[in-house]
Amino acid sequence: MRPLARLAAASLAVVLSAGFVQSTASASDSVSSPAASVAPSEDPTDPPAEPTDPPADPTDPPADPTDPPVVERAPAPQNLAVELSETTAIISFTQPDSVEPITNYQYAFSIRGPWADVEPAAPTGPVTINDLVSGAPYEIWIRPLTESGAGYKSKRLAFRMPTAEPTTPGKPVRFEIAGEDVNNGVKVKPGDALKIRNVPSGGYVTVTDKKNPDRQIEVLETNKTHMFTTEALPPSGRLYVTVYDVQGNAVSQVNFFTVKAEKSFSVDVWPKDKNLGAGVPLVVTFGIRITDKAAVERQLKVTSDKDFGEASWFWIDEDGTSKAVFRPRNYWPGKATVRLDANLTTVEGAEGYWGPKVSSTFGIGDQVVLRVNLRKHTMKYTINGETTRTFAISGGMAGWETESGTKILTAHIPDKRLYNPDPEEGWDVTVNWAIRVNDNGEYIHDAPWNYSIGYANLSHGCTNMKVSDMQWLFRNTKFGDVAEYNGSPVKMGTDDYLAGYWNYKWNEWKKGSALYKKR
Repeated sequence: MRPLARLAAASLAVVLSAGFVQSTASASDSVSSPAASVAPSEDPTDPPAEPTDPPADPTDPPADPTDPPVVERAPAPQNLAVELSETTAIISFTQPDSVEPITNYQYAFSIRGPWADVEPAAPTGPVTINDLVSGAPYEIWIRPLTESGAGYKSKRLAFRMPTAEPTTPGKPVRFEIAGEDVNNGVKVKPGDALKIRNVPSGGYVTVTDKKNPDRQIEVLETNKTHMFTTEALPPSGRLYVTVYDVQGNAVSQVNFFTVKAEKSFSVDVWPKDKNLGAGVPLVVTFGIRITDKAAVERQLKVTSDKDFGEASWFWIDEDGTSKAVFRPRNYWPGKATVRLDANLTTVEGAEGYWGPKVSSTFGIGDQVVLRVNLRKHTMKYTINGETTRTFAISGGMAGWETESGTKILTAHIPDKRLYNPDPEEGWDVTVNWAIRVNDNGEYIHDAPWNYSIGYANLSHGCTNMKVSDMQWLFRNTKFGDVAEYNGSPVKMGTDDYLAGYWNYKWNEWKKGSALYKKR
């Protein structure tokens, strides 16, 4: 524990907050040395002793023998004394003679409280206070507890903790990388850890980068006595390492350089456009296969000017590279600007490969969602949460079923030729307006030859619409808008371009994060 952290807590029998420590005891207060016994002092500022029950009024009527007996408050503990040793105070006292059995004691570091129960209960005393601060003054009051409530408080007990003697290791502090001593001004390769040996008992180590103060280099205490180690050191840094003893005094320091990384990996971020649909995921593609995905993912920070709720990353390895895909549990909110920031200069994504610093943004337009019901032969057009139009449609017939699931509008093509060379069930038509929705050849398009639009599913898998309706839809949708299809036994897969990312169950998607098990 660092010395400053030692000021944070003091517990009676377990933990007492150091925030309860009152003002420094005056010269007239008793001050103890280790293992010394200190009696409480009379304090002229103490309030008058709390009165006992008032005498009976002679005019009062005689007590009713059926009334329950009145139980007096437990008397105050007397003759408080303290024995001190390093960070512990043991308080003894004369047990008060109480009508009711004493079940525990309470303590306070102020005459007005707050009061806290001793844990574990100490109904007969003495009570022990641990983790007190070396050299700090303390004041304490205690009072008994019975089943009827709190008793009278004691007089103040004032004391000061003894000052601990500084501890130093038997050997000088040693700094080491890959078995070699590290001295001031040397240059070392990135990727290795720094070991710090012979750290004083209770001491700690800090590492700062003078070239990049925003870098945070973690230092961990090992299982070996008096030894700390850093994480893998980043490239292009000037590192200052300082060792402190238990009192917070600097006892040793070294500064050295890490040279520029010999190898680095590239990062490509998609998309970068504005006015995209709410179903566009954020895709980060790395130029190599990332082996330390958790370290990289920790640095990928996604923010937006609109709340997008719960979200997660999903990792995919393919063709010697890695890809991290980010999407909300639901779709992006309308009119949102999404930003990715990642400082990968401190991250060794794979052995010997370090990353760049990345910043990228993209914009979402109106949130447009098409909700298609293949049983009812309808499509509802919803913009920013409000359904404004309902269209008649016709889906795929038996054997050519349109897929259910979430689809993403990816291509708007006028005068689109739709062609299938099959001699028995083939077709060759040109439509006025077509929107591609998946990789299986499904489009939303006009079909003036289909007289069952709104009544039956008679297409070869595409979503057929009337010409005027399709023209309006073509002009009022964009790349990345969402189409939710229901009512078909055939389901969308997770390997479809863009749309596939939205067809994972949410728990499955979260498991694709490199940090999933550590949440």
